[in-house]
Amino acid sequence: MRAITNDYKDAQILNLGSGGADGPYLVMQTGVDPKAEIPKTHMFVLRPDGRWADFNAYACQGKPEAMDEIVFPSLPQVMETFGKLSGRPQVAHLSVDETGLKKWLERQEQQNPLEGARAWAVEYKTRHGRQYDRLEGQRG
Repeated sequence: MRAITNDYKDAQILNLGSGGADGPYLVMQTGVDPKAEIPKTHMFVLRPDGRWADFNAYACQGKPEAMDEIVFPSLPQVMETFGKLSGRPQVAHLSVDETGLKKWLERQEQQNPLEGARAWAVEYKTRHGRQYDRLEGQRG
């Protein structure tokens, strides 16, 4: 079991955009909390505040808005956050509702996870429309 790091090379950056659109982005890393007394592998996500969290703590909440906290609107914001990280990774210890997680996992069996993530991203862009309008304006 390998501990997570703050090195961007150890993470996966997923573009959840669809139809050729950029973002939002999800940053993931599978590994062990470096401070865990009992090492257990988790899928961690990097939040824009620079802390890592267990993805399941968000997935179990059963509401799309919960995921808004763990994505980055643009790739430059991902890189900016990585640039601020130093030392051991800081992990936000959040509770996981096992019942909610079971429901989420059941829903994932019925759909392609990547398509589910992209459908969520469309909703995210709708909720955060002005922010994306500004980003699109900067590119044009």
